[in-house]
Amino acid sequence: MMSKLISAAAFWLAGAMAVAAQSPLAQIPPGPITVIVPLAPGGPADAIARVLAERLSQDIKRSIVIENRTGAAGNVGAAFVAKSAPDGLTWLFCPDSIVTVNPHVYKSQGFDATRDLVPVAKVGQNLLLLAVNAKTVPAKSFKELVEFGKSHELNFGSAGIGSPGHLALEYLKMVSDLRAVHVPYRGAALALQDLLAGNIQASFITAGVLIPHVNSGALRALAVSANERVRFVPDIPTAEEAGIKGFEARFVNYMFAPGGMKPELRAAFGNAVLEALKNSEVRVRIEQQATDPIGADEAASVDQIARDRQKWGEVIAKAGMKME
Repeated sequence: MMSKLISAAAFWLAGAMAVAAQSPLAQIPPGPITVIVPLAPGGPADAIARVLAERLSQDIKRSIVIENRTGAAGNVGAAFVAKSAPDGLTWLFCPDSIVTVNPHVYKSQGFDATRDLVPVAKVGQNLLLLAVNAKTVPAKSFKELVEFGKSHELNFGSAGIGSPGHLALEYLKMVSDLRAVHVPYRGAALALQDLLAGNIQASFITAGVLIPHVNSGALRALAVSANERVRFVPDIPTAEEAGIKGFEARFVNYMFAPGGMKPELRAAFGNAVLEALKNSEVRVRIEQQATDPIGADEAASVDQIARDRQKWGEVIAKAGMKME
């Protein structure tokens, strides 16, 4: 009897191992899996990637490392992944702007954003806050800011040409009577520094970065960059509530695979990412970056990226943005 039980257990274990071996993730060669973040360490995207990688590593039983490859607004790191072998050892985690904005702004990215990278999962959404220096700008609403801009030189800082803050500003100018001059910086940190110092009057910056300064009274937030309130700062009006019609600027993080990867491997890794995103601890840690931990699969991600690429392309063309 005991020998039969042992034989049955061995048979079950062999079957389980065979099923595991058949998983598309088992196709990934030995060695650590690398997730490239094409932005500097310490930012929201980098922090979220590390939280996700930690959980994902536990779930799929593989070592996952985060590598920051910066340059050219994310193009350097994205190009590296686009040209990597599609074997599952190299992935890209980044904001959507690299594939929805940069193709319109840069003469060449070093890869084809519509073909060489495939989004396997959507991982979180960011909204921006329209904020002004509380000492140098008396406006307490968007309507008052428009009036202020008619009689004063109003400078809007951003992290650079084609950055989310720049796009939001140009889009806002198209749908409203706001008059403002764009002042590009080499990164959001420098723009925020000058906004706090009063060297520029306003900016669109990620909600998570601005919240402490809004709470301290140094900055005044006039609107959210979409028609939904940010639960981290529920008292700040939506764009529509602030009187801005037809305006929405939201930005999303995605996990990308190199083009040419087998669909079943993309799907398996994407599903693993979305499962990790369901973990309560992961969600809390992502929310600490003032990012809404929502997810979506490859099909939905491809569709949203296509729509956002067209939308921002129109804004960029009208604004005349261009980088060499």
